[in-house]
Amino acid sequence: MGRLLKNISIYFAGNVVNRIMGFLVMSIATYVLTDQSDFGYFSMASNMINIIMTLVCVQAWMAIIRFVFDYETPKGKMHVVATGYFIELLTFIVYSVGFLIFNMIFQVRDSIELYFLSFGYVFNQGVQFACRGLGKNKLYVASGVVGSTAQLISSIIFLFIFKMTSNALILAMSISYISQGLFIEFFLNSFKYFNHKYINLKLAKKMLKYCIPTAFNYAAYWTNQSLNVVIIGFYIGQSSAGIFSAASKMNSLIALVMIAFNFAFQEYSFSISKSNVRERMYNKVFDAFVRFISCGMMILIPVTSILFSFLIGPSYESARELIPLLYIGSFFDSMQVFLGSIMQAEKKVNLMFISQLIGCLVTFVVMFLTMSFLGLNCASVSMIACFLTVSLIRIYGLKPKIILKFNMLYFLHYIPIFILTVVIYTNCNELTNLIYCFVLIAYFLFCIKHLIIDLKSCLSKKINND
Repeated sequence: MGRLLKNISIYFAGNVVNRIMGFLVMSIATYVLTDQSDFGYFSMASNMINIIMTLVCVQAWMAIIRFVFDYETPKGKMHVVATGYFIELLTFIVYSVGFLIFNMIFQVRDSIELYFLSFGYVFNQGVQFACRGLGKNKLYVASGVVGSTAQLISSIIFLFIFKMTSNALILAMSISYISQGLFIEFFLNSFKYFNHKYINLKLAKKMLKYCIPTAFNYAAYWTNQSLNVVIIGFYIGQSSAGIFSAASKMNSLIALVMIAFNFAFQEYSFSISKSNVRERMYNKVFDAFVRFISCGMMILIPVTSILFSFLIGPSYESARELIPLLYIGSFFDSMQVFLGSIMQAEKKVNLMFISQLIGCLVTFVVMFLTMSFLGLNCASVSMIACFLTVSLIRIYGLKPKIILKFNMLYFLHYIPIFILTVVIYTNCNELTNLIYCFVLIAYFLFCIKHLIIDLKSCLSKKINND
């Protein structure tokens, strides 16, 4: 547990800086791009690239971080890294040919920028997962700061000096990916192992067997993330898609907490996947996760009320009312990602994919059933229904091998406080939300007091050992 808490603190510290940079980019973009359809197009295009590259490159980077823990020696670990890079290279060549043919036929908008984004995404994913798999967490966090800084600077240059629109954000994201990747590689020096001595074809087959189902699962996940935006764009309008995308960007506040926890837990779950006491450890972390994320999400509601006008341009003011339901959806999103880490560690990737496919179906059905009377909130409701369904399927699918338990009495006091939080967010001014925020922080500390005790114990042991 001490190792997990240490990694969470490292990832959290780095994510604070990264998210601040991300908020600055979002604020600048929503103030400059007053045409909401431009922001909507960028959001849809970047999500589509994530889905396509995950499928085409079969998410080889996930195989890197999974298999590298199966080897004890540095040489064995570098065989995994080099073989993962080899799979990425071959699949990206296939993508490049397909992209060229597709663009010749259909004349894709911002084709050069999108190809640049595709390359940056694959390059970045490969080296950052190798970095994390090799235990270089501090290097990974530092690289994130470099990448987010590069994105902020390039966004300002493209938007203000070159007067670009959606393609400015695409290029800035590409530069962010490549800058982060180059920074990691400068210190990691992993490419020197990318040769025939380290590329293992037998290992490649094992990695492909693992990562192909994982790739379909992740593509289904990204589809669940972006399907509601696509449906809004087609049936309500591109401007509405832009408004919803701006509101969705506020989920970065939750991601600040969620990514730190899930990244650390992903590595932790892989490292204990062969332990006889892993079920007990999973349950201990599961309890901490639910309390940590649910309370953190609730605190962010009044924080959002305070920061909204600074982070989002006035053209996107109507996005404010979407926040509470979006945050609930993000909580269940975090839940299914957490459960996915356990399923990956237990190598139940086929069931992961099935759960996401069912989630896609739920998203589609709920959106069309609720669109007429919920408006843009139908996307948030569909997100809640989707990821709640995925989470329940995954909890059930882990049985009887892993039985996850949680004390449901926690929600007897949590739900009334959450309802009060939404009422204050909706009806009260920023000062009231600020005061109430401190009340929620006290409640949060009460709910995770056992985690604080564990962290204090870990720090005491470290100090005594030193």
